[in-house]
Amino acid sequence: MGRALLCTGKYAQKPYYFSKVCVNVYCVEELCFLFASNPFVIDNDIMDKELARWIDEECGLADLGHQLLLLFNRGSQPGIFVNTILDYVNYCTPRQRAKIEEVLKSSAGLNDYERKKKQADYLLKNHRNRMALNDYERLSRELPEAESALKPSIYHNMGVAYAGFFMFDMAARYFKKAYDMSGNTESGVQFLAAKRLSLHEEAYVAFIAEHGEYHELSLQVEKRLMDAKGQFEASEEKRMMSALGIYKDEGNVASYYEEIDKQITVLKDEYRQLVEA
Repeated sequence: MGRALLCTGKYAQKPYYFSKVCVNVYCVEELCFLFASNPFVIDNDIMDKELARWIDEECGLADLGHQLLLLFNRGSQPGIFVNTILDYVNYCTPRQRAKIEEVLKSSAGLNDYERKKKQADYLLKNHRNRMALNDYERLSRELPEAESALKPSIYHNMGVAYAGFFMFDMAARYFKKAYDMSGNTESGVQFLAAKRLSLHEEAYVAFIAEHGEYHELSLQVEKRLMDAKGQFEASEEKRMMSALGIYKDEGNVASYYEEIDKQITVLKDEYRQLVEA
């Protein structure tokens, strides 16, 4: 079970609107959830008198609102402003606080476009593939020529996100864009891996035969596939699948469903961690 949280203050009649992420929040817990799930909203714009007044008047937290106004008037850093809210509400776990601190440190000194990319990278790292794709697509349209050096990495990560959806055709398209622009070996290997997964074996072999420039990269793909296969053969997942096969063949229904229940529990735990991340 998740942690039980004692709500602080009251539910607002009028929400506070975060234009950067197009989100309304109605209570201070929702505000803390926003900080924990998307730490990249924590920038200079968060230092807002209206937010302090909203916490005071709409959430009924006069003490906290007063503290935030003092910090605003002193010109405090956004991280201090947000930490004051998180400390008051006692919302975040140590793991969530560490993630927020990591994001604040990594984004220090970045320009707006670099920050937006970091935000999308954060979403991708935490398996928010659809949200990450939306941010990457928007950023790729907005990038001025002076920031074009970011594009290969954006396209590579879009390939990663599409691969996470098993959309290997789209993944290959973006990995190739990244490889063509940068010549980065990893983008080239991922392009061929996605191509291999999107084609029948004969079609992939024909593709490599027609494109000799990818020969060396294709050898790396095959080596990685062999390594991955070896890792799977030695994995707990493989042991579980083998055990299920034996139980089924033997008609051992009780052990069969017991093993399945164990795996369902593992998947549920992984899902909870994903949602919390």
